[in-house]
Amino acid sequence: HSTERVKEYSDNPKAMLLTALSVNHAKQGKGYAKQGMLLLSDFVKSEFPNCDEIVLVVNHKNLPAQQLYLKVGFQDTGKRKIGPIGEQFIMNLSV
Repeated sequence: HSTERVKEYSDNPKAMLLTALSVNHAKQGKGYAKQGMLLLSDFVKSEFPNCDEIVLVVNHKNLPAQQLYLKVGFQDTGKRKIGPIGEQFIMNLSV
């Protein structure tokens, strides 16, 4: 998303917000999420050439997702937000 919502997570006017990544439960653990996330940067560069940062939030209890995002190059910004089910970590990836 490049809507006003991204301003909740980044001051960068060229940032985009990734709001959803899901893999069917039966297919989890097979590397599909990692493959998709590794393609994300090139996809964004191609389809959204003005974007230079991708921002996402992840629940602090969702350790597998946090580990995935770190493996594919996202960084923990150190910023936190309280969401509907608790604390969320704000992460970003430069593209």
